[in-house]
Amino acid sequence: MKVSVILPVERVGGDAERAIDSVLRQEAPFPFELIVVSAAPLELSQELLPETRVRNVVEPDRNPATRRNRAASIAAGEVLAFLDDDARADPRWLANACAYLDAHPDVLAVGGPDPAPEDSSEAELVADTLLAARWIGSGVAAHENRRGVFDVRHASDVALVNLFVRRSAFTGFDESIGYIGEDTRLIETLMERGRVVYSEHVRVVHRRRAFPGPYLRQRWRYRVKTGQLLVGGSRAHRRNPKIAAFLVAGFLAIVLAPLAALPYYALTFVLGARATRLPMRWWPLLPLAFAAHHLTYWLGIVAGAGSALGRRRRDTTSSR
Repeated sequence: MKVSVILPVERVGGDAERAIDSVLRQEAPFPFELIVVSAAPLELSQELLPETRVRNVVEPDRNPATRRNRAASIAAGEVLAFLDDDARADPRWLANACAYLDAHPDVLAVGGPDPAPEDSSEAELVADTLLAARWIGSGVAAHENRRGVFDVRHASDVALVNLFVRRSAFTGFDESIGYIGEDTRLIETLMERGRVVYSEHVRVVHRRRAFPGPYLRQRWRYRVKTGQLLVGGSRAHRRNPKIAAFLVAGFLAIVLAPLAALPYYALTFVLGARATRLPMRWWPLLPLAFAAHHLTYWLGIVAGAGSALGRRRRDTTSSR
């Protein structure tokens, strides 16, 4: 077996069914399997029932690291491919990733872009713009839909929604981290042992949370975890200069708000307009969306770091 695709799901239907279908329609010149991980046995559709390439693995623990480790433990493939249930793989996703790994035996993992799909709502495209804009967005190569093929410099440049790892190099996800950050830790350990590559040819589309409410709530959870990992000693987070630069810039922007407002509006308007797929009538509102995005990021990191420091202080006091 060449590839085992690992796909955690809550239920089959909607985006999850489209994710499954995108895997089964792969134009791959080799055998592969799809392992669907769920908390309870899934009721597969009539179209999937006779599909011998699909296995349903039941893992009641909702920790995503535990679920993926469970699937990896029974996978038959030489390569593990990870996909989310709100993503859809390009028809050549498997073929392109495996061709690159076969041609570069020193590469341990490869990932690629994960832009929003064409059928996204305008609220989802606002979220995609906030993640995709260079210099002022997420800072994640995969979310920015960058072109080219290059070695990953930061562990966050590729995402678990679109990642291939050689089975021989896979050491498992750190289940103590739980949701958010477990993928960065895995990629960090892979980078210490070999090459991790980003390729524009290894492509999926990934549904965004609608802006403002669902998107900002998700980003708040992510950035709180970032703050906790910073204090907890995550090398990938501490070595990432973008995080420190963002915290400093955010502090200065708050202190100098009256002076920074106009330059901030102009900068976010120009860079946001370059990255967006929204109609032009939305463009004047992009700076306001970026302000909410940046404030959520900054406060989330600070809150996460503060909670981790408080927990550390309580643990130190109780151990005396």
